[in-house]
Amino acid sequence: MTYRPTISIQHNSASTRETTAIADALMCKWPCGMPPLFSTKKSLDCDVAILFAENEAAVIDILPTLLELHTSNVPMLICCDDFDSYKELIVDLDVTHIAYDAEPASIAGVLFGLLQRNQELSQLRSQVGFVRTLHNSLQSDLDIIQDELEVAATVQREFMSTEVESIHGISCTSLWRPASVVSGDMYDITQIDDDHLAFFIADAIGHGISAAMLAMMLTRTIGAHRYDSTTGELTEPKDMLSFLNKALLDRTGDHARFATGAYGILNCKTNVLTYAGAGHPPALLSRFGSNPTILDSQGPLLGVFETDSFSQQTVDFSAGDTLLLYSDGFEQALGNEEHREGELPTYLKSMHEFCTTSGNDVIKNINTFLNNSIANNADDDLTMICLRALPTAMTLGLAA
Repeated sequence: MTYRPTISIQHNSASTRETTAIADALMCKWPCGMPPLFSTKKSLDCDVAILFAENEAAVIDILPTLLELHTSNVPMLICCDDFDSYKELIVDLDVTHIAYDAEPASIAGVLFGLLQRNQELSQLRSQVGFVRTLHNSLQSDLDIIQDELEVAATVQREFMSTEVESIHGISCTSLWRPASVVSGDMYDITQIDDDHLAFFIADAIGHGISAAMLAMMLTRTIGAHRYDSTTGELTEPKDMLSFLNKALLDRTGDHARFATGAYGILNCKTNVLTYAGAGHPPALLSRFGSNPTILDSQGPLLGVFETDSFSQQTVDFSAGDTLLLYSDGFEQALGNEEHREGELPTYLKSMHEFCTTSGNDVIKNINTFLNNSIANNADDDLTMICLRALPTAMTLGLAA
């Protein structure tokens, strides 16, 4: 059944002119074929209202009706010639007006236009309502996702090892600043026995949940391979990287998953540090009274090639030394990579300066610097591990 809109005639004392005009309008050829329904019953439940006013006195008489129709958002047409005193009000009420003696065809045309506009407005209101409902639904979904991300971030923080107590005068601290809620950076600091400290840092390529899950998988793999299953000895850093590389390759599937990483073991009793890296930024070994030493990551990225060719290096970790392992992103956060031949990049110089001037507060001072710099809005995750050997009177004297 075709819907026929209703046009309400809102003047009870309709004159012969008004009655004739409506009757003739009904006989006109309406663009939609079937003419609308006309009703002389005053009602706000209509599609359009038409009013007639012979003079200004009649306009005053129908003002309450105009206000009521406007409040109810009913489109209005008034046939009137004399409303100069109320012209501004008529405009404010969005009333369409036409001559009192307008031809029936003109009246029918204006009414049809109002009906069409009303239909378009109804469709727009419907669309706005749909968009508003969709927005509320999406906002609800986003709130749920945000809550889940917050839970994931909490789990990720708890999954990482906390700082261990000082061992033979060697302390460990860390910094973890995700660019978003969760991070593709991961670190692990574990006291293996009374003398040995193992540390690991990884930067999964990418951001968000997928990178965070990948980083957590790497940490779990480390926990399962701390010791050689045959000899019971501590797993060498180069062998640990081989385990991590194989774990990533076994789980690659249709999507490449790779990361940079570095793993080391420090004998806190003999001060021997064994270190291996896989495509990770070089570690900085800062010494009192001398130039820093760079521990390069000579191995390939984890999860790219089937290889066991990870190498490791062994260095002495003397009293007063500080070792910084960090993720990608500090190159911009603490300077840049520009440098003259034979010199360190500016960001490594900055790290060395923090190590030599911060006492036992290296991480604290770096974090304070980041809070007070544009790096507080860094686009990349920032993670750092600091191992520091308690300085002696001799090393402090050399530093002075």
